[in-house]
Amino acid sequence: MKQLYYALLLLTSMLWAGNFVSGKFMVGHASPFVLTELRWILAVLILAFIVYYQERSFKIPKEAILPLMMMGLTGIIFFNVFLYLALENTSADTVGLLSTLNPISIAVMSFIFLREKLTFRQMIAMFISLAGVFIVLTNGQFDDIWSHTAFNIGDIYMLIAVLVWGGYSVAGKIAMKYVSPYMSTFWSGIFGSLFLLPFTAKEMISIQGPLSFWTAVAYTVVGSTVLAMVFWNIGVHHIGGTTSGMFLNFNPLFTAIFAYFLLGETLGFSQFIGAIMIILGVLSFTRKVETKPIPIHEKLRL
Repeated sequence: MKQLYYALLLLTSMLWAGNFVSGKFMVGHASPFVLTELRWILAVLILAFIVYYQERSFKIPKEAILPLMMMGLTGIIFFNVFLYLALENTSADTVGLLSTLNPISIAVMSFIFLREKLTFRQMIAMFISLAGVFIVLTNGQFDDIWSHTAFNIGDIYMLIAVLVWGGYSVAGKIAMKYVSPYMSTFWSGIFGSLFLLPFTAKEMISIQGPLSFWTAVAYTVVGSTVLAMVFWNIGVHHIGGTTSGMFLNFNPLFTAIFAYFLLGETLGFSQFIGAIMIILGVLSFTRKVETKPIPIHEKLRL
């Protein structure tokens, strides 16, 4: 049976990788704020059925309200807004690659806010990954490092999104003391949508786009949000969070494949070298570290 769960986790990685490519078909037709609102209003409606089936209730303890609101602000609003800003300005390949830094961001934010430990090996691994990021950001143009042309603003937006994800995960760890992964994803989606609604309601009513836009929206809502969440929780439940987390290292590979066939994107040689360094650093960072099962809100590519 383990092969079935491995297959589900591999499919989960494919669904999340496809999120970066589908985002490319969505940006340009609405603002990042409206795209975020549209995605999560629709996702919450579907998640409501799953949550009620699993929990038989929507009630949450009052202790969970503040961390869930923080999850809504960070992971639902700011992460998604910066993700779509990144996709407006850089390639889906690069966005998918930089997203692999999420485990490092989570660990650093947990160290700062929750006083969780960082080992010397993890700090060396962070340095290796950050060196790879430096190569990707500069496209290998080290002689022009101080020029404004050396950096792509989209890459910077994605790095901000990664940092925000670390804060979202810290809030999630606190919320998960009181509610389940399904409930935390559902309520953070509700809070995030409600916070955005006063600023997006007018544009939401008049939003228009071609068939490719609405197909991408449907994929993002159903595939990379709802189905990915369900498959991830099944995998974590049966084979554990640590082993499941290793499948996330397939995300850049699937992103590159989808981006090549659907968007015609390719990685340059220097970006390829940077990608190897980032992935090696992340692998070293997460290797042989005992962790509790990783909740879905820490791994969803929102």
